[in-house]
Amino acid sequence: MSLSPDRIRQIQELVVGRARVAVPLSRYTSFRIGGPADLVVEPADAQGLAALLRYVDENRLSFLLLGAGTNVLFHDDGFRGVVIRTCSLGGFRVNENGFDYARVTVGAGTPLPYVVNQTARLGLDGMAQLWGIPGSFGGAVVTNAGAGGSCMGDLLIHVKLMTLSGAEISLDAGDLDSRYRRMKLPQSAAVLEGTVRLRRGDTDVINQAIEQARTRRRATQPINRPSAGCVFKNPSPDKPAGMLIDRLGFKGEGVGDAQVSELHANFIINRGRATAAQVLELIERIRSRVRSEEGIELELEVSVIGVEPDHA
Repeated sequence: MSLSPDRIRQIQELVVGRARVAVPLSRYTSFRIGGPADLVVEPADAQGLAALLRYVDENRLSFLLLGAGTNVLFHDDGFRGVVIRTCSLGGFRVNENGFDYARVTVGAGTPLPYVVNQTARLGLDGMAQLWGIPGSFGGAVVTNAGAGGSCMGDLLIHVKLMTLSGAEISLDAGDLDSRYRRMKLPQSAAVLEGTVRLRRGDTDVINQAIEQARTRRRATQPINRPSAGCVFKNPSPDKPAGMLIDRLGFKGEGVGDAQVSELHANFIINRGRATAAQVLELIERIRSRVRSEEGIELELEVSVIGVEPDHA
């Protein structure tokens, strides 16, 4: 159900920050795909986020929490409800300096590439392998983003969340259930910030690791084309999804402007005017062939968001 004009007006009056009506969601995703949302709101601070979460909860409104939108595919018809972007919840501070380690607290809206570069500049090791993963720090927490054998779940020691009631809660490392490309957090809670523990290292060695990650990604991934990153999770370390898809000859295959990358078969790129329907048709072709010829059921890594949210 679409938001009424009265609901939209009330939210705009309630929250300090941007609130855009009927804006295409393609503007907010790395895929550059998605129809209009009823309302896209960017609370300026945690207080505004708390007020908005209480409002949508009390009024039983459909909503979606969105970071930088780098692993999301929105429906062509958009989203009926409120899309809440946490991009304004930034911040980066070193809150404990030990002899051989440091603890760094990062706001959910801070771009992950910025965090990687800043920690490297400070001579803090542990995040270099994450270079090139786009998106926000909060999104990296929710998805347990990782690369090169390193992931957020290995680094996090503390996460601060906000519930639908607007209350802030804290989880320590022992409370976090991190799995491959997934962090189990309380349902509908928004990430406010996270704290990572990083060891001290040699700046030159850290920068060399970043350069190696940069070179590898540029050579093997279509980083200059709109995409949502890896489409499927790897079934196992010895059977990565890209290898399976490549082996079946999918590189370069397309539906409309949606095309399997010729660099990396686990990427689907938008050649200009791809639609969600085209991407989903291509995804189903791949899954069907892998299922029938490899006996493997590929699980999506990208989040597919329909017109209505799953919890509505």
